Amino acid sequence: MGRKYNILYIDDEYNNLVVFENAFFTYYNIFTAQSASEGLEKLEKEEIHLLITDQKMPGMTGIELLDKVKPHHPQLVTMIITAYSDIEIIIPAINRCGIFSYILKPWDSRDLKITMDNALNKYQLNRDNLMLLDNLKRSNEELEEKVKLRTRVIEEKNTELADLNAIKDKLFTVVSHDLRQPITSFSVFLETLKKLKGELDSEKFETITNSLQTQITEVKDLMDNLLNWSLLQMAGQKINLEKFNITEEVRKNIDLYNTIARNKGVLLKLAISNEVFEVTGDKEMSNMILRNLISNAVKFTEKDGEINCKLIQENGHVKVEVIDSGVGIPNETIKKLFTSKEHITSRGTENEKGIGIGLKLCKEFAEKQGGTIKISSKQGVGSNISFSLPQ
Repeated sequence: MGRKYNILYIDDEYNNLVVFENAFFTYYNIFTAQSASEGLEKLEKEEIHLLITDQKMPGMTGIELLDKVKPHHPQLVTMIITAYSDIEIIIPAINRCGIFSYILKPWDSRDLKITMDNALNKYQLNRDNLMLLDNLKRSNEELEEKVKLRTRVIEEKNTELADLNAIKDKLFTVVSHDLRQPITSFSVFLETLKKLKGELDSEKFETITNSLQTQITEVKDLMDNLLNWSLLQMAGQKINLEKFNITEEVRKNIDLYNTIARNKGVLLKLAISNEVFEVTGDKEMSNMILRNLISNAVKFTEKDGEINCKLIQENGHVKVEVIDSGVGIPNETIKKLFTSKEHITSRGTENEKGIGIGLKLCKEFAEKQGGTIKISSKQGVGSNISFSLPQ
């Protein structure tokens, strides 16, 4: 049979145990027990493949023993040895106890070996079937996991494709409408300047050129935002961390937007002392955040309003606050600004326009540098939008 199986033979008569072991030890590993309780102990200690028990034993009969064994050893093949007079007791118990066969006393060694071999073949077949079922179950689980993984990959790819399509649609919309409109305005202004050449006094000339400067700055901001947003969506935006003077960058951006602010009659200032604050971050990303926050503050602050930029050192970070006395942001809009996939945009107090991605960019840029961004606002009173960077 290729391997030696372990057989446990239980009989209260010692001589029967000796005869059994002498008859079959060359074919199998034989374990013996002289009582049901001793047999149960052997079952717990040894890996038994076939259990053979005598029916009539003191304390516990063979059937009672098998009733007890079956729940704990369901794969064990069992046989029972009985006298002819006990057959009527044995037969009803065969199905209940799952007995493979019964052997009548006195048994013949050749017949008994054939029966034991058949019983062990059944054990091996059951074992092989269980292994096959277990392998099949594992294969199914692995297949299901592969299907889940493949489905997840496909869903992710579909999401990426949908996002890329959204980026493409956004780009087309901005290029075809949001950029074309101000460029058309530039052409109109230039044509006007040509026609009125020599007729404009310095005040009118300054008014026109200031208006042109405002629109050029707005278009540049819009293009910067669009480019950076597109790079972020396509994972092409790299980060370059360095130590730099954030105070100086705030001043530069205030100077950049001062003309636009003055044209609207808005006071834009840096409300700190000459203290220098240094941070560790990406200078270009930080300037993009500053331009967006200051530009938005100017856009949504009415004439005679005021915008203050502050720098505060706290918890190992430098916080930059842009505080305006503008129209404010509704609470429901604040909740959507950073979480919604929708690009939320509003017209400024003089109909200035954005593309609804500026604050999302600010959040992503701040977090990429290890910082945060926060908004507090009250309609009709103004807004305080701040971002922090590590020192």
